[in-house]
Amino acid sequence: MRYAKVVVNTRVQPRKKLLEDQPRGEEESGSAPGMTFHYSIPPELRDEVRVGQLVLVPFGPRRLQGVVFGFDNQSPVDETRDLYEIADPTPVLSPGQIELASWISQHYHAPLIDTVLLMLPPGVARRTRLTVRLNPDRPLPTDLNSRQQALVELLRRQGEISLHMLGRRLKLKNYRPLVEGLVRRGVIVKRSALAEARVKPKMERVVRLKVELTPDVLERLRRAPVQEAIVEYLADRGPTPVAEIYCEVGGSTSTLKALARKELVEFEEQEVWRDPLQGRTFVPSSPPRLTSAQEAALREIAASLDSPGSEVFLLHGVTGSGKTEIYLRALQEVLARERQTIVLVPEIALTPQTIRRFAARFPGRIAVLHSKLSMGERYDEWRRIRDGLADIVIGSRSAVFAPLPRLGLIVIDEEHEWSYKQDRTPRYHARDVAIKLAEIGSCKVILGSATPDVVCYYRAQREEYKLLHLPQRIMGHRRRIEEQRSQYGIDRARTRVKEVGAGYDEAMYMELPPVQVVDLRQELRAGNRSIFSRALREAMTQALAAHEQVILFLNRRGMATFVMCRDCGHVLKCRRCDAPLTYHSTEDHLVCHHCNWRTDLPSGCPNCGSGRIKQFGVGTQKVEAVTRRLFPEAKIVRWDRDTTGGKMAHEEILERFISHQADVMIGTQMIAKGLDLPLVTLVGVMSADTGLHLPDFRAAERTFQLLTQVAGRAGRSILGGKVIMQTYTPAHYCIDAASRHDYEGFYGQEMEFRQEQRYPPFSRLVRLIYVHRDAERCEEEAQKMSRVLRNKIARLGLPEIDLIGPAPAFLSRIRGQYRWHLIVRGREPHPLLEDLPLPLGWRVDVDPVSLL
Repeated sequence: MRYAKVVVNTRVQPRKKLLEDQPRGEEESGSAPGMTFHYSIPPELRDEVRVGQLVLVPFGPRRLQGVVFGFDNQSPVDETRDLYEIADPTPVLSPGQIELASWISQHYHAPLIDTVLLMLPPGVARRTRLTVRLNPDRPLPTDLNSRQQALVELLRRQGEISLHMLGRRLKLKNYRPLVEGLVRRGVIVKRSALAEARVKPKMERVVRLKVELTPDVLERLRRAPVQEAIVEYLADRGPTPVAEIYCEVGGSTSTLKALARKELVEFEEQEVWRDPLQGRTFVPSSPPRLTSAQEAALREIAASLDSPGSEVFLLHGVTGSGKTEIYLRALQEVLARERQTIVLVPEIALTPQTIRRFAARFPGRIAVLHSKLSMGERYDEWRRIRDGLADIVIGSRSAVFAPLPRLGLIVIDEEHEWSYKQDRTPRYHARDVAIKLAEIGSCKVILGSATPDVVCYYRAQREEYKLLHLPQRIMGHRRRIEEQRSQYGIDRARTRVKEVGAGYDEAMYMELPPVQVVDLRQELRAGNRSIFSRALREAMTQALAAHEQVILFLNRRGMATFVMCRDCGHVLKCRRCDAPLTYHSTEDHLVCHHCNWRTDLPSGCPNCGSGRIKQFGVGTQKVEAVTRRLFPEAKIVRWDRDTTGGKMAHEEILERFISHQADVMIGTQMIAKGLDLPLVTLVGVMSADTGLHLPDFRAAERTFQLLTQVAGRAGRSILGGKVIMQTYTPAHYCIDAASRHDYEGFYGQEMEFRQEQRYPPFSRLVRLIYVHRDAERCEEEAQKMSRVLRNKIARLGLPEIDLIGPAPAFLSRIRGQYRWHLIVRGREPHPLLEDLPLPLGWRVDVDPVSLL
């Protein structure tokens, strides 16, 4: 092949005629999904270039990285430029990943380079660094103005300097015209080069013994006891890091250099793996006997592993039903067939618990990928995975791109979670990407949840997915139950565990915890204005007196959700977003939860000057403050985004609660997801209505899922448990169904609403969002796009596709940018978007999980 098709690491926005109602000659810049460029392959590289390799190519005046996506015998242009060089002979992408990247680009209408960057090892993508220097071959002109002279003087002192740093040194915002003018006159020279890679293999200095340890050697060192001890240590341990010698034996740099001068030791560099699990030990565990429902589910999955092609299983099991044990057994089956597995969890908060359980069963075979790792750790984990040194990858959304060479199974725990959807381009959903990856690689997928996404459940009902049920909460085997009963001093009559059934006498189960719904309207009528209902306060008193643990759930951070003047009604809002500021008591600041802008709480109203400003609403900080006042003896921990900034914060908070160093955990949605906390006997939902009335067709589904999941944290041991949900809308079908743990009941009513409104799964949605700093321009562009799409619907004859909007988004301004959106609705909306390059400012969200 004469030409390589390369995806170049730059944003390419070709000039194209976009909108039919634009005047002739008026064009906009649009994105280009799937774009590759043809490069000639020099004769010396023709036997070396391979698909998936990282290469360096010329691109205009710049030198850029690219990835080889394929080859061609012909080029679509008359003149092509040569590849410069192969940056890495080992391909960074496999053929399967290249196919997946192309699919993501087309399906999610995203630039191909953005999908490629998802799969590259962290820190490998290098940006172009533009530098300027004086031209030594050109005498300085005498007519330079003061700013030009300042620039020339800076370059004379500094030599070559980056363009970015030049603006800072000159303290100029608009410095580029100044630079370009001097470049045109030949006074300075501009050059582009690739910046250094942000991450490299970590090397450490080690010392090794050059000679055999003989009596003669020891005699030479008789008068140098530290040197003698070092030599003996090296003879016993082999090549050893310098730092280890200093720590274990003693000595200093001069000691080692003295040994080197005596030709007894030598220094060398060796690579050190940055292992995120280093120093952690995991107690091996043996698998328990499965229940009949678990055995039936595992049989279906194991049988499919030997059949060709892909298959998707939806494992619908109530909270505590043993879904994780099914994952572990399925992994065992996959590993026995010498294949590998990806396990996705929705939150980093769940990763430590998942790692503990999987590492205890499969020690030494696990790699971890998530955003809390350092770039070096992610880079080393990526290389371990690519080289086949790990068989199980555990991580959050991006771990679906782990380069496992023999992938056999993908497990997606809590598959209903919206955190699997990326909120920036490319806006992919990890669940759908995993299913496509399984099609490409002929492997299997397990989607696990107690509250499946209704679209997935609908597909399972239509037999597109294989539906597996785990209907009972498993408490463990009889011996474990007796150990718990003895540990907690519980009378046998109080334990409400039951036998699973004939043939499984040792396995015990328990009914899901009862849920009490408290009508907050009745609490107000009874004169209770506290954020705690009387029932919740009494239940907490009893649980804490019994030395049990309590979870309080509220999906809202901060102390107060908004601050308002009681004279003029002015609400303090973010100056960059159309959103009220939230008061955070720990910093005594008002904080925007969308752009993180912060300001002090004013003493008076900025609108009318009145001092009668007051904080309204409730957040997790307010719940914490009131809990401390009502229960001063209780030890409290709060788990939300404000308390989890550190790398190990999630694990530390969880470990503190598991070890009973805290009695009450207060948190947001993080605490609702898959945690196994056996001492929790009470879960209090402070407000079940938080997200219920948002203008989003998934509001009821999200509320039901959150309530059901957080309720599942109670009653995980024979101590039992109960749930108290506080709400102003107790009659809403999602709250009623959650209080009865009734997924089928919720699903039936939700499907009636979805079918009536033609929402998924009865249609698909594509959300087009236009973002601009000018409000009028934003509305104008949205209206223009609406006209273009309606004309195209009519021209192509697509009556099953319609448009909702355009209209301002619910959050109409974020970070100073106004937002209008337009929803395309239809069974297959992609034909409408084909060959539709979008102007700058438009964002495409295929299958959105939210319309806010």
